[in-house]
Amino acid sequence: MKVAFWVAGAVLLAAALVLTVHLSANNLEFSRYNTGWNGTSQFFSDLDRHHVSMITDPAQLAPYPNDTVLLVIAPARKPSEKEISAYRAFVERGNTLFLADDFGSGNDMLRDIGSRIFILEGNLSSIDREYADPYSVVVYRTANESMAAGHSAALVLNRPAPLAGGEPLFMTSIMSWIDENGDKRINSNEVMGKFPVMSAEKIGRGRLVVLSDPSIFINSMQDLDPRWDNRRFVQDILNGNGTVLIDQMNSRTRDAEGISEILHLIRTTITTELLFLGVLVLAAAWAWRRKILI
Repeated sequence: MKVAFWVAGAVLLAAALVLTVHLSANNLEFSRYNTGWNGTSQFFSDLDRHHVSMITDPAQLAPYPNDTVLLVIAPARKPSEKEISAYRAFVERGNTLFLADDFGSGNDMLRDIGSRIFILEGNLSSIDREYADPYSVVVYRTANESMAAGHSAALVLNRPAPLAGGEPLFMTSIMSWIDENGDKRINSNEVMGKFPVMSAEKIGRGRLVVLSDPSIFINSMQDLDPRWDNRRFVQDILNGNGTVLIDQMNSRTRDAEGISEILHLIRTTITTELLFLGVLVLAAAWAWRRKILI
Protein backbone atom coordinates (compact mmCIF):
# COMPACT_ATOMS: atom_id res chain seq x y z
CA MET A 1 0.00 0.00 0.00
CA LYS A 2 2.77 2.41 0.98
CA VAL A 3 4.80 1.55 -2.14
CA ALA A 4 1.80 2.08 -4.40
CA PHE A 5 1.11 5.44 -2.75
CA TRP A 6 4.64 6.76 -3.34
CA VAL A 7 4.85 5.32 -6.87
CA ALA A 8 1.58 7.04 -7.78
CA GLY A 9 2.90 10.29 -6.30
CA ALA A 10 6.13 10.05 -8.32
CA VAL A 11 4.19 9.41 -11.54
CA LEU A 12 1.93 12.40 -10.90
CA LEU A 13 4.95 14.61 -10.13
CA ALA A 14 6.70 13.53 -13.34
CA ALA A 15 3.55 14.18 -15.35
CA ALA A 16 3.22 17.63 -13.81
CA LEU A 17 6.83 18.46 -14.70
CA VAL A 18 6.36 17.31 -18.30
CA LEU A 19 3.15 19.34 -18.57
CA THR A 20 4.86 22.42 -17.14
CA VAL A 21 7.73 22.19 -19.63
CA HIS A 22 5.28 21.72 -22.49
CA LEU A 23 3.13 24.69 -21.48
CA SER A 24 6.21 26.89 -20.94
CA ALA A 25 7.45 26.45 -24.52
CA ASN A 26 6.66 28.90 -27.33
CA ASN A 27 7.89 29.85 -30.79
CA LEU A 28 8.64 33.54 -30.18
CA GLU A 29 11.87 34.70 -31.80
CA PHE A 30 14.76 35.06 -29.29
CA SER A 31 12.61 33.73 -26.43
CA ARG A 32 14.44 31.67 -23.83
CA TYR A 33 11.37 29.39 -23.76
CA ASN A 34 11.57 28.69 -27.50
CA THR A 35 13.40 25.41 -28.17
CA GLY A 36 13.17 25.88 -31.94
CA TRP A 37 15.85 27.19 -34.27
CA ASN A 38 15.16 30.89 -33.56
CA GLY A 39 14.88 30.62 -29.77
CA THR A 40 17.62 31.07 -27.15
CA SER A 41 16.79 28.06 -24.96
CA GLN A 42 20.21 26.47 -25.51
CA PHE A 43 22.06 29.63 -24.56
CA PHE A 44 20.12 29.92 -21.30
CA SER A 45 20.42 26.22 -20.49
CA ASP A 46 24.22 26.49 -20.75
CA LEU A 47 24.49 29.34 -18.24
CA ASP A 48 26.43 28.80 -15.03
CA ARG A 49 23.93 29.78 -12.33
CA HIS A 50 26.78 30.56 -9.90
CA HIS A 51 28.44 32.98 -12.33
CA VAL A 52 25.45 34.50 -14.14
CA SER A 53 22.53 36.51 -12.72
CA MET A 54 19.29 37.76 -14.28
CA ILE A 55 18.43 41.47 -14.03
CA THR A 56 14.71 42.25 -13.84
CA ASP A 57 14.85 45.72 -12.24
CA PRO A 58 17.21 48.72 -12.76
CA ALA A 59 18.02 48.85 -9.04
CA GLN A 60 19.68 45.43 -9.30
CA LEU A 61 22.56 46.97 -11.30
CA ALA A 62 23.61 49.28 -8.45
CA PRO A 63 25.67 46.78 -6.36
CA TYR A 64 28.12 45.99 -9.18
CA PRO A 65 31.10 48.39 -8.93
CA ASN A 66 33.35 47.17 -11.79
CA ASP A 67 34.50 44.20 -13.89
CA THR A 68 30.94 43.04 -14.60
CA VAL A 69 29.39 42.37 -18.02
CA LEU A 70 25.71 43.10 -18.72
CA LEU A 71 24.25 41.41 -21.82
CA VAL A 72 21.28 43.12 -23.47
CA ILE A 73 20.09 40.79 -26.25
CA ALA A 74 17.52 42.04 -28.80
CA PRO A 75 15.96 44.93 -26.84
CA ALA A 76 12.20 44.97 -27.27
CA ARG A 77 11.39 48.63 -26.67
CA LYS A 78 12.78 52.08 -25.93
CA PRO A 79 14.18 51.94 -22.38
CA SER A 80 12.60 54.08 -19.67
CA GLU A 81 14.49 57.00 -18.14
CA LYS A 82 15.05 54.96 -14.99
CA GLU A 83 16.55 52.10 -17.01
CA ILE A 84 18.78 54.43 -19.04
CA SER A 85 20.11 56.05 -15.86
CA ALA A 86 20.89 52.61 -14.44
CA TYR A 87 22.59 51.47 -17.66
CA ARG A 88 24.72 54.62 -17.88
CA ALA A 89 25.75 54.53 -14.21
CA PHE A 90 26.58 50.83 -14.53
CA VAL A 91 28.99 51.49 -17.41
CA GLU A 92 30.53 54.64 -15.95
CA ARG A 93 31.50 52.72 -12.79
CA GLY A 94 33.86 50.57 -14.83
CA ASN A 95 31.62 47.78 -16.10
CA THR A 96 30.84 46.59 -19.64
CA LEU A 97 27.46 46.77 -21.35
CA PHE A 98 27.23 44.38 -24.31
CA LEU A 99 24.33 45.25 -26.62
CA ALA A 100 23.33 42.81 -29.38
CA ASP A 101 20.75 44.29 -31.76
CA ASP A 102 20.16 44.93 -35.45
CA PHE A 103 16.85 46.55 -36.38
CA GLY A 104 15.25 46.86 -32.97
CA SER A 105 15.35 49.68 -30.43
CA GLY A 106 19.11 49.48 -29.87
CA ASN A 107 19.74 52.95 -31.31
CA ASP A 108 17.38 54.47 -28.74
CA MET A 109 19.46 52.94 -25.97
CA LEU A 110 22.77 53.97 -27.56
CA ARG A 111 21.66 57.56 -28.08
CA ASP A 112 20.26 57.96 -24.56
CA ILE A 113 23.34 56.45 -22.93
CA GLY A 114 25.50 58.94 -24.83
CA SER A 115 27.19 56.53 -27.25
CA ARG A 116 28.76 57.53 -30.56
CA ILE A 117 28.04 54.09 -32.03
CA PHE A 118 25.03 53.84 -34.33
CA ILE A 119 23.32 50.84 -35.97
CA LEU A 120 22.75 51.66 -39.65
CA GLU A 121 19.87 50.48 -41.79
CA GLY A 122 20.35 47.82 -44.44
CA ASN A 123 21.19 44.13 -44.57
CA LEU A 124 24.86 43.34 -44.92
CA SER A 125 25.48 40.80 -47.67
CA SER A 126 28.66 39.05 -48.69
CA ILE A 127 30.19 36.68 -51.17
CA ASP A 128 32.17 35.48 -48.14
CA ARG A 129 29.35 33.51 -46.53
CA GLU A 130 28.51 30.13 -45.01
CA TYR A 131 25.38 29.19 -46.94
CA ALA A 132 23.81 30.08 -50.28
CA ASP A 133 22.08 33.01 -48.60
CA PRO A 134 24.30 36.13 -48.90
CA TYR A 135 22.91 37.33 -45.56
CA SER A 136 24.80 34.51 -43.75
CA VAL A 137 27.86 36.75 -43.57
CA VAL A 138 31.27 35.60 -42.33
CA VAL A 139 33.05 38.25 -40.23
CA TYR A 140 36.60 38.43 -38.89
CA ARG A 141 38.23 39.76 -35.75
CA THR A 142 40.13 43.02 -36.24
CA ALA A 143 41.18 43.79 -32.65
CA ASN A 144 43.19 41.64 -30.27
CA GLU A 145 41.35 42.24 -27.01
CA SER A 146 39.20 40.27 -24.60
CA MET A 147 35.74 41.52 -25.56
CA ALA A 148 36.52 40.61 -29.16
CA ALA A 149 36.46 37.11 -27.63
CA GLY A 150 40.17 36.44 -27.89
CA HIS A 151 39.81 32.83 -29.02
CA SER A 152 37.41 33.69 -31.82
CA ALA A 153 38.78 34.53 -35.26
CA ALA A 154 35.74 34.16 -37.53
CA LEU A 155 31.98 34.16 -36.92
CA VAL A 156 28.91 33.49 -39.05
CA LEU A 157 26.15 36.06 -38.62
CA ASN A 158 22.55 36.10 -39.82
CA ARG A 159 21.37 39.36 -41.42
CA PRO A 160 23.74 41.67 -39.52
CA ALA A 161 23.51 45.45 -39.85
CA PRO A 162 26.47 47.76 -40.46
CA LEU A 163 27.74 49.93 -37.61
CA ALA A 164 29.08 53.47 -37.51
CA GLY A 165 31.37 54.88 -34.82
CA GLY A 166 33.48 53.29 -32.12
CA GLU A 167 36.49 51.00 -32.50
CA PRO A 168 35.75 48.03 -34.82
CA LEU A 169 36.32 44.62 -33.22
CA PHE A 170 34.83 42.43 -35.98
CA MET A 171 34.38 43.34 -39.64
CA THR A 172 33.18 41.72 -42.85
CA SER A 173 35.60 40.89 -45.63
CA ILE A 174 36.06 43.30 -48.53
CA MET A 175 33.67 41.15 -50.62
CA SER A 176 30.63 42.56 -48.80
CA TRP A 177 27.98 45.18 -49.49
CA ILE A 178 24.81 46.73 -48.06
CA ASP A 179 21.81 45.25 -49.85
CA GLU A 180 19.68 48.37 -50.13
CA ASN A 181 16.86 46.96 -52.28
CA GLY A 182 16.70 43.48 -50.74
CA ASP A 183 17.33 41.51 -53.94
CA LYS A 184 20.35 39.70 -52.41
CA ARG A 185 22.53 40.76 -55.35
CA ILE A 186 25.02 43.56 -55.72
CA ASN A 187 23.73 46.32 -57.98
CA SER A 188 25.45 49.23 -59.67
CA ASN A 189 24.60 51.63 -56.81
CA GLU A 190 25.88 49.22 -54.12
CA VAL A 191 29.59 49.27 -53.32
CA MET A 192 31.69 46.42 -51.97
CA GLY A 193 33.87 46.99 -48.95
CA LYS A 194 34.55 46.14 -45.31
CA PHE A 195 31.87 46.95 -42.75
CA PRO A 196 32.08 46.85 -38.94
CA VAL A 197 29.57 44.56 -37.19
CA MET A 198 30.98 44.75 -33.66
CA SER A 199 32.45 47.93 -32.16
CA ALA A 200 33.39 49.28 -28.75
CA GLU A 201 33.93 52.61 -27.03
CA LYS A 202 34.78 53.88 -23.55
CA ILE A 203 32.11 55.56 -21.45
CA GLY A 204 33.36 56.83 -18.12
CA ARG A 205 35.56 54.15 -16.58
CA GLY A 206 33.72 51.37 -18.42
CA ARG A 207 32.90 50.54 -21.99
CA LEU A 208 30.08 49.79 -24.34
CA VAL A 209 30.26 46.96 -26.89
CA VAL A 210 27.75 46.67 -29.74
CA LEU A 211 27.20 43.61 -31.92
CA SER A 212 24.80 44.24 -34.81
CA ASP A 213 23.33 40.73 -34.82
CA PRO A 214 21.53 39.27 -31.79
CA SER A 215 21.01 36.06 -33.79
CA ILE A 216 24.41 34.79 -32.68
CA PHE A 217 22.65 33.74 -29.45
CA ILE A 218 19.85 31.70 -31.09
CA ASN A 219 19.85 27.89 -31.09
CA SER A 220 20.63 27.37 -34.78
CA MET A 221 23.75 29.57 -34.59
CA GLN A 222 25.33 27.61 -31.76
CA ASP A 223 26.00 24.34 -33.58
CA LEU A 224 27.58 25.44 -36.84
CA ASP A 225 30.60 23.88 -38.52
CA PRO A 226 33.53 23.79 -36.02
CA ARG A 227 35.61 26.10 -38.22
CA TRP A 228 33.33 28.96 -37.13
CA ASP A 229 33.73 30.26 -33.60
CA ASN A 230 30.14 31.22 -32.74
CA ARG A 231 29.79 28.93 -29.74
CA ARG A 232 33.28 29.73 -28.49
CA PHE A 233 32.57 33.45 -28.87
CA VAL A 234 29.50 33.21 -26.62
CA GLN A 235 31.33 31.03 -24.10
CA ASP A 236 34.24 33.50 -23.95
CA ILE A 237 31.82 36.27 -23.00
CA LEU A 238 30.21 34.13 -20.30
CA ASN A 239 33.42 32.66 -18.89
CA GLY A 240 35.31 35.88 -18.20
CA ASN A 241 36.82 36.76 -14.84
CA GLY A 242 33.94 38.93 -13.66
CA THR A 243 30.23 38.41 -13.06
CA VAL A 244 27.89 38.21 -16.05
CA LEU A 245 24.41 39.71 -15.93
CA ILE A 246 21.61 38.98 -18.41
CA ASP A 247 19.11 41.79 -18.95
CA GLN A 248 15.52 40.62 -18.52
CA MET A 249 14.00 44.10 -18.26
CA ASN A 250 14.17 44.99 -21.91
CA SER A 251 15.04 41.89 -23.91
CA ARG A 252 13.04 39.69 -26.23
CA THR A 253 14.68 36.67 -24.59
CA ARG A 254 12.15 36.96 -21.76
CA ASP A 255 9.15 36.89 -24.13
CA ALA A 256 6.36 34.51 -23.21
CA GLU A 257 2.70 34.19 -24.14
CA GLY A 258 -0.52 32.63 -22.88
CA ILE A 259 -0.03 29.98 -20.20
CA SER A 260 3.75 30.16 -20.59
CA GLU A 261 3.59 33.84 -19.60
CA ILE A 262 1.70 32.94 -16.41
CA LEU A 263 4.23 30.22 -15.62
CA HIS A 264 7.08 32.64 -16.30
CA LEU A 265 5.54 35.15 -13.89
CA ILE A 266 5.19 32.50 -11.22
CA ARG A 267 8.79 31.34 -11.65
CA THR A 268 10.25 34.83 -11.51
CA THR A 269 8.26 36.29 -8.66
CA ILE A 270 7.08 33.69 -6.14
CA THR A 271 9.19 30.62 -6.82
CA THR A 272 10.50 30.43 -3.26
CA GLU A 273 7.03 30.84 -1.76
CA LEU A 274 5.61 28.10 -3.99
CA LEU A 275 8.48 25.77 -3.17
CA PHE A 276 7.95 26.33 0.54
CA LEU A 277 4.21 25.76 0.15
CA GLY A 278 4.85 22.57 -1.79
CA VAL A 279 7.12 21.24 0.95
CA LEU A 280 4.45 22.00 3.56
CA VAL A 281 1.77 20.23 1.52
CA LEU A 282 3.96 17.14 1.06
CA ALA A 283 4.83 17.11 4.75
CA ALA A 284 1.17 17.39 5.71
CA ALA A 285 0.23 14.62 3.27
CA TRP A 286 2.97 12.37 4.68
CA ALA A 287 1.86 13.03 8.26
CA TRP A 288 -1.80 12.40 7.38
CA ARG A 289 -0.94 9.18 5.54
CA ARG A 290 1.12 7.94 8.46
CA LYS A 291 -1.71 8.68 10.88
CA ILE A 292 -4.20 6.75 8.73
CA LEU A 293 -1.91 3.73 8.55
CA ILE A 294 -1.35 3.76 12.29
